Amino acid sequence: MKSTKKASLLMLVAVMVFILIAGCSNNTNTGSNEPAPAKKDNNNVSEPAPAKEEVVTLDLFIDHSWWPVKEWSGPIPEEITKRTGVKLNITVATDDKQLPLMIASGDLPDLVFTSTNAQRLSDPNLAYPWSELIAEYAPDFEPHPDKIAVNLAPDGEYYTIRNNFSPAEEWKANEEFALQGGADVGFRKDIWEELGSPAVNSLEDFDKLLGMVKDKYPDMVPLVLNPTDTWYMGFFANNFGVNFKGMYDDNGELKYALRNPELLNMYKYMNGLYRKGYILPENYAFKNEDQAKELITSGRGFAYVWTSGVGDRLNSDTSGNDLGMVFTQIGKPLSDQAKITRSDTGWSGVVITKENKSPEKSIKLMQFLLSEEGQRLAMWGIEGQHYKMHAEGYPEFLFDKNNADVQNKEGSYWWGLLAGTAVMEALWNYVPGSETTKASLNWTKIMDWKPELGLVKAEPDSAEQVIITNLENMIKNEGSKALLASSEEDAEKAFQNMVDQAEKMGMAKLEAWANGEYTKIKANFNK
Repeated sequence: MKSTKKASLLMLVAVMVFILIAGCSNNTNTGSNEPAPAKKDNNNVSEPAPAKEEVVTLDLFIDHSWWPVKEWSGPIPEEITKRTGVKLNITVATDDKQLPLMIASGDLPDLVFTSTNAQRLSDPNLAYPWSELIAEYAPDFEPHPDKIAVNLAPDGEYYTIRNNFSPAEEWKANEEFALQGGADVGFRKDIWEELGSPAVNSLEDFDKLLGMVKDKYPDMVPLVLNPTDTWYMGFFANNFGVNFKGMYDDNGELKYALRNPELLNMYKYMNGLYRKGYILPENYAFKNEDQAKELITSGRGFAYVWTSGVGDRLNSDTSGNDLGMVFTQIGKPLSDQAKITRSDTGWSGVVITKENKSPEKSIKLMQFLLSEEGQRLAMWGIEGQHYKMHAEGYPEFLFDKNNADVQNKEGSYWWGLLAGTAVMEALWNYVPGSETTKASLNWTKIMDWKPELGLVKAEPDSAEQVIITNLENMIKNEGSKALLASSEEDAEKAFQNMVDQAEKMGMAKLEAWANGEYTKIKANFNK
């Protein structure tokens, strides 16, 4: 099989980043009942699988222990099966160690949906290169070149196409309704109004509000954190204008997150919330979001750190109870230095393993799910039954799309993430006048696009990847000591201890390597 050379990879990536940075600038109203046209993946799929074709059941391992949907059931998955001839038998990871053990033992299912282990699985001994399967089974499947570029492995092949990525032209074609989100805080509007509707325009205001809740409602947990660090750390990191992990660009030089003095201030602020009794210590030990969410939906919690859709989702999840809860959300930055650095090159993707019982069915399933038709079905539902297209170009849903129980019943949204684009996810969120849309408009204003940063990636099992893994594990373990410290002084000491340990683990060596890669990438981008 022909292998892509490194120079070609850099040139292709350069083109991708150049057009991505140029995205989202001018409003466009197409006046059509379809999203504005843009270059798409040439998937050429529209017909259902032949009626007499045997349906194949493929085993899918989801490498995300918090994944809420565990069964391939409901009208939407059934329609996907009808159109592709594939059913999925779902296994959700128990923890982040399960898949690495499976890889080491060679005990792999047909398909793996993963983020952190995608590089490790990008090995011809473990998985099929998509180009090989496309050439043999789906020659009319032509993924967008930018999506190939950001998923290329060191051998020049691509073994998955991650979701949550869209080329700039897709953003441009849908910029009026495909808004960016971020971590946010939802809170009890009814209780907030009982407290006199105090202003929440700064981090200090937020602190004061939680204090008012604790004083007036001593049995209530003022602040509940979603256990995914993207959300619970992300909200505070965004408001301090920092990356809480990985590298950041300091005037053209890459530095590891622990170098940023504002990260210490973020830890100190979060520690202050804990020391004042606003956050339960056991919250940091929660393993899945159900543990955290239950505190809120049962009425025992006041505020919840989650996604930019937190207000609408909580209102939906509690609409059937008799507690009279109403939620709103902060929906805006709480500091002048707030910034969200987006270095997205995708989140998670499906890998087709060498243990796969039907590679042909598998690549054709991915072809369908990556098509516009497949994305709409998997994420939005069946047109006319679950949604209709507004004349201006966004979906109007005919069911309670934010309700988790309804999502499970219909099989909506989550299976769309197996291969959905960032634009399709953003269009799913758009509802005129909703809490989510208002918040997304505000978060989009503070986005700083640096996709080239996301392309500085270490190869699996390389010395650099070992350092990265060790740093991330250390921060996960030692960071809690700063967050749960009994005094600000102890929080500072715990943070400094992280920095000291990071130095011993090779943080400076990692930075030197990263800057070498970054220089080459940027040089190609500027050609």
